[in-house]
Amino acid sequence: MSDSSFNFPIVESCSGCGVCCHVQGAPPDFVALSLNPHFREDPSFAEDVERFDKLAGEPRDLLLSYLKQTAAGEIRTDGPCVWLDENKEQCRFYDQRPSTCRVFEVNSPGCHYYRKLSGIEGYS
Repeated sequence: MSDSSFNFPIVESCSGCGVCCHVQGAPPDFVALSLNPHFREDPSFAEDVERFDKLAGEPRDLLLSYLKQTAAGEIRTDGPCVWLDENKEQCRFYDQRPSTCRVFEVNSPGCHYYRKLSGIEGYS
């Protein structure tokens, strides 16, 4: 195709990027499960229900704080994910991340969308 919108720069790795996490607020599947308890019965959420139920300590506390603050209108829902280490641009709780984060692939259309949205060089 000659459309320049398909000429995306190739990215080698997600390491040090994190732009997809800058507009999530919190781990998306865990937010969905928290706000919609009936999703626990949806087979497509089975792995996330298991991960969610195992959350403890800081990851769980940050998620619960996010939910409380957004419900009270104290913070926006489209800010950086509360699990994002903004200095390293990576997830602080990578092994506990939900399915949406696990299937998001480097160089996917979504990856390029967030990189363009963030103003990363190579996009017009």
